[in-house]
Amino acid sequence: MWHGLDEFLHVVEHGSFTKAAKVMEVSTSHISRQVQQLENRLGSLLFQRTTRKISLTDAGREYAVKLKAIKQELIDANNQLQGEQRKPKGLIRISGAGEFVACHVAPKIVEFVKRYPEVEVDMDFNNRNVDLVEEGFDLAIRFGRMQDSNLIARSLSPRIMTLVASPEYLAQHSTPTTPYQLAEHNCLIALGKRWRFNFNNEIKEVKVAGNWRSNHPRALLAATLAGLGIAHLATDIVDEYVQQGQLVTLLDEFQVTDNASWLVYPRKDLMPYRVRLLIEHLLAQFND
Repeated sequence: MWHGLDEFLHVVEHGSFTKAAKVMEVSTSHISRQVQQLENRLGSLLFQRTTRKISLTDAGREYAVKLKAIKQELIDANNQLQGEQRKPKGLIRISGAGEFVACHVAPKIVEFVKRYPEVEVDMDFNNRNVDLVEEGFDLAIRFGRMQDSNLIARSLSPRIMTLVASPEYLAQHSTPTTPYQLAEHNCLIALGKRWRFNFNNEIKEVKVAGNWRSNHPRALLAATLAGLGIAHLATDIVDEYVQQGQLVTLLDEFQVTDNASWLVYPRKDLMPYRVRLLIEHLLAQFND
């Protein structure tokens, strides 16, 4: 009676037979066959299928809700029996990039692994915006403003941005008094060629350009300290250099304050206990 149930729930969670097959590491035809056999046994259609997409029928939606509850109870029972509630174990895959993740998030994850040594962590540092579900990541740490409604986003820490330049650069070039004057300067670019500014409570983007581009903040910082141009960096990266007089902040009154570092993860009805525990650990650490 259990044949096809796991395949059915994976299709529900991931939205397609192909994605479910990839996550389960089986063929798409296997998933399709198992679901069809389940429908035959139940005598009810669970999915409406077209050439372009699939969607749950009313019966399928009701069935999925009940199955998820049953499966979660089964997982909880297994966890309790195996002692996982006391000793979480297994692999957690995390995607992240940048100075904040390396210097602030990673040490807190290390604390978690020391507390629960049967947990394995695989941290992938990559600036590209990975597809967590497609690529099998449990969670990610991202910077900026969250826009993907398919992910749950929890704020870890605000990240205030600032413009900085060296005194040497400013001595050779005019100091900008409005963001639009950045067009006259060599701007050291991270990812996008547009920087956001607050003009009397209205957020506007200003196009910038320059001869130095890097997706690593330390590379941008090094170029800024060397007097190459103006950079847009998080305050926690540049504060010590500003205090020492090696850098000067610019256009402070125009800076936006809605950037943050986020803990994001897929909308999963069934989350492994070890992942849920790590999420709770990180949120508690940063809230403190």
